[in-house]
Amino acid sequence: MNDEAVDKYYSQHPPKPTFSYFNYEGNKYFYASSGDTTKPMLFLIHGAPGAWSGYKEFLADSLLLEKYQIVVPDRSGYNNSGHKVTSIEEQAKIFYQIIKMKKPSGVVLLGRSYGAGVAARMAAEYPAFIKALMLVSPACDPSLEKFWWFSKPINSKFARLFLPQYINAASDEKFNHVTELKKLLPFWRKITCPVTILQGGKDWIIETTNGQFVANSLENAPHRLIYLPENGHLITTERYELVKSILLENN
Repeated sequence: MNDEAVDKYYSQHPPKPTFSYFNYEGNKYFYASSGDTTKPMLFLIHGAPGAWSGYKEFLADSLLLEKYQIVVPDRSGYNNSGHKVTSIEEQAKIFYQIIKMKKPSGVVLLGRSYGAGVAARMAAEYPAFIKALMLVSPACDPSLEKFWWFSKPINSKFARLFLPQYINAASDEKFNHVTELKKLLPFWRKITCPVTILQGGKDWIIETTNGQFVANSLENAPHRLIYLPENGHLITTERYELVKSILLENN
């Protein structure tokens, strides 16, 4: 969304969030935020490609704002966070800077698609802050990474010259994802907070057994897998009210 589209949307769906940057190791990262900073934090992580605006409805939802301050960053290499990082570990460290800076009483963390692995690593690394975790359409099984016929062509040096930054960032992440998910494997057992997993049965972006993989990997966390047979990959849009109701339960 460009600035004009953002202004138009929030003129019709107030309140408009605050937009901020923070610095970490010499690089600037962007996030949108809304709500009372004395309340627990709802931290939302997008997939690939993506941007904070994929959660634009959440940032203005009056029921969520009664319960939470809401923070939605642009992941590294996407939209306004220009410094590209494909490492799940490093992305988790970058996002922890926001939490450390704001010092919330607790964090409910939602990661979707490629953002789910980052959210899981954060829950494993920072249990003192993360009180609940929600993984939506989680692209997390390293043995099930899906590639298409166009994956390699659009990642060629020639094609990258003509493609926007967010596509190239997504390609870089795509071709590093299996390696990064393998590194994540030992961290699943370190997660101890309650976890909710949402998996669509008609998800053509990821294999639909990813949800069960996550459930099987959570050895030490109370968890539930909600399988939605008629839904696809974009569950936060398709089943917004369901997602919202679960987030409200977690506070």
